[in-house]
Amino acid sequence: MRRLISLAILFCVTTSGGAMAEETVTETLIGTPITEPAWSAATRARLEKDLEIARAVMEVAPEREDSHIWLGRRLGYLARNGEAVDVFTAGLEQFPDSYKLLRFRGRHLARNRQFERAIADYQRAAQLVEGIQDSYEPDGIINARHQYLGSYRSNIHYYLGQTSWAVGDYQATLDGMTRAAAEPLVAHDDRRVATGYWQYLALRKLGRHDEAKAVVGAIPEGLELVENHDYYDGIRFFKRTLGEEELLPRAGLNAKFAVAMVHLIEGRAEKAEAMLQDLVAGSSQGYWPAETELLQLRN
Repeated sequence: MRRLISLAILFCVTTSGGAMAEETVTETLIGTPITEPAWSAATRARLEKDLEIARAVMEVAPEREDSHIWLGRRLGYLARNGEAVDVFTAGLEQFPDSYKLLRFRGRHLARNRQFERAIADYQRAAQLVEGIQDSYEPDGIINARHQYLGSYRSNIHYYLGQTSWAVGDYQATLDGMTRAAAEPLVAHDDRRVATGYWQYLALRKLGRHDEAKAVVGAIPEGLELVENHDYYDGIRFFKRTLGEEELLPRAGLNAKFAVAMVHLIEGRAEKAEAMLQDLVAGSSQGYWPAETELLQLRN
């Protein structure tokens, strides 16, 4: 049964043209502040420069799908998610069947805690991309190997599955991750550990504990990853090959969430709640999977 989250998180202002513009949310689902990430001066300068270039491209070529995609993404990298949604929405007025614009608007709607709208975008994108040859999705912030790790079809199913977690549809989370992992262009270990992480948690939520154990048990030790090291730490914690005391001092958000969720699923709700609260409050942008779990606990 889908979990309904009733929150006043969609703030709108009227523009001079009469349209309604999205605002980026300033609080998490549990009321802690969302603040700007602690970028270095050099990082901020680079992100602002990239945004300036994207705006210039939009000025020159507003009729191109990519102009809308990159302007929206560059706003998103600066945590200006509401503005990013506006850009993708404007792009979809020109390209209503763009699975790419739907994929990115869905992602930024989820970051803005508008989960039902995000899921609708992902579902439509999944329908549109089904009969199209898949392609790699270019990264705006390239990894150390300058290697693309995601494809459009895989990412659409991945984020559809992940966002379904927010509304308590764990079967949809499982289905999305299973489909994302099956796409040929992403048959690599980074995608395997990310999808395996969410498959495990979805199966545990569904009470299918032996299947969950089998999923992570099939993922070997000693993988050399490009970027999903924190997900891999979570996997190793699920497997019990990495202990909580060793993990937590170095854990990122995903690994911390893994520890908290095991405590929650195994009945240690008070400890899990404290960990989830600390996880959300300790991140400038919050962490919405933990926020939705806290709402469920408190309601």
